Amino acid sequence: MQTSFSNKNKLNKALIISLILSFGGCANSSLQPDTYDRDSVQKISNVLYGEVVSLKNVEIEGGATSGSIVGGLVGAATGSNISDSKPESEIGAVLGGAIGATIGGNLSKNFQSRDGIQLTLNMDDGRTISVVQEVGGYKFSVGDLVEVVTTKGKTRVSPSGIK
Repeated sequence: MQTSFSNKNKLNKALIISLILSFGGCANSSLQPDTYDRDSVQKISNVLYGEVVSLKNVEIEGGATSGSIVGGLVGAATGSNISDSKPESEIGAVLGGAIGATIGGNLSKNFQSRDGIQLTLNMDDGRTISVVQEVGGYKFSVGDLVEVVTTKGKTRVSPSGIK
């Protein structure tokens, strides 16, 4: 009986560590135009100029992966504690994991969703492009001149400062 309690304690500790790591990883993923990840700093970026021709408010959906993983782990741990019988505990773990993953994924999507803006731009090179980014500190209007900066495949739009 002592071994079973010890194993459940270890499982609970592992779940807490997993929760901290999963939610900690989500905290650093900004989609704002004025926030750069560490790997983008001091890198050469391509800069193009354009004019805003259309603005549209959008919602950027949050990711479900981390919530599904954490929810699945918590659900499995909870479900495995429903009985002292090994077969019943295993069934409880599977059902609890499936339910927890579904609930965790949905919660994660809701908590991580962000207000975004879709900017349609006429570029100086004649192209028309669209960029979606998280709403940040910049206020855009139709007719604004903007810089379109691309670093490592990630494009951001900001005011150009050109009048």
